[in-house]
This record gives sequence, C-alpha cells and structure tokens, in this order.
Amino acid sequence: MSQARILIVTQPKSLVRHRLRARISALGLDKELGERLFSPDNWHQTWCGPFDSGQEALLALLAAGNAVQAAQLKAFELSFNRIRGEEGERIHWSLLTRGRPEPFNRLLTTLQTELKSHGFKDDGHRPHITISYKALHALPTRRIDPVDWLIDEIQLVERTGTGKQLRYQLLHRWPLASGSPPRPQQLRLFH
Repeated sequence: MSQARILIVTQPKSLVRHRLRARISALGLDKELGERLFSPDNWHQTWCGPFDSGQEALLALLAAGNAVQAAQLKAFELSFNRIRGEEGERIHWSLLTRGRPEPFNRLLTTLQTELKSHGFKDDGHRPHITISYKALHALPTRRIDPVDWLIDEIQLVERTGTGKQLRYQLLHRWPLASGSPPRPQQLRLFH
C-alpha cells in the first residue's frame, strides 16, 4: 500500500464526467486504453499537492482553502475541447481546456501564496483532467466537442491505495462564491 497523500482538487459531477467520457468513447480512446483508463470516478482538477499526509500538510491545506473562501473567489467554467497524450516520466493522456481563464490563475495563486506562508512550495498545475497515467504511447491532439465544467468548489481529499484500489476520501470542501453579482434592490419611489 502506498503512502496516503493529501491534496486540494475539484472533482466533476457525474453529468460532466458522463459528457467527457462520451467524447473519449466517440474517438475510441477508452477501448484503446482499456485497463489503463483512469477511473472516471476519480477524475479531478488538482489545485495543490499531493503532499504526504501529516498534521503540517493538513493544516497548511486547510489554511489555503480558508484563504480561498476568505477571498470570496467566484465560481468559473473550464471548457474542455481536446485530448492529448504527452510523454514524460510516464505517458499521460489528458483532457485539456480552451485557454487558461483568469479565475483559474487567481484561485491557484491564492492557494500557492497561503501554502508558501506555511513552508510548502507547490506549482506546475494547469487546467486538465488526466484520463490515463500509464498510456502506452503519446497521442497527438484530438479535438472534441467542448464540454463546460463549472468549478464551484474546491475539496481537500486524502488519496489512498493504488491501481483499482485508489480512493479519494473527502476531508473538507469550500464553495466558491456565486458567479453572478447580486441584483440591486429596487428602491420604492412611492409609499
């Protein structure tokens, strides 16, 4: 069993997972990956971590999530429009987004700034969902019909296990502020 790790993520709701999975299936990529397809139940956008589970990391991640909530960052959308497989230490196939929205950067910066104040360095996250961590070959970019995903919360999770036993246990969640501004109340002109 691997060491438990903690991280802040957002996991897509089932409707978004279903739409993304349908795009992958339409290209036959799920059949090509077979057992190498990362379970859609575990798909996520990583914001920070993973760090080895422990009191220091837990407190730093809780403080980072609290900083996001205190900043009242607004919910925003990521629009996934392609799949690509990149070679590195391992070959990852990922769903990628159209652009990098400014609210993504603000959320990431808020988390990283708070983590740094607690002695944790974290960087390198970009908008994506990994669909395979162990693909057999690189994959040139494949376009898909866009799937929009509303990022309306962040979640502190603990990752345990490996392979088919990999699990993400929810430890805490922070909702993001509603994306639409409150409507001003109409003044009563006559009593």
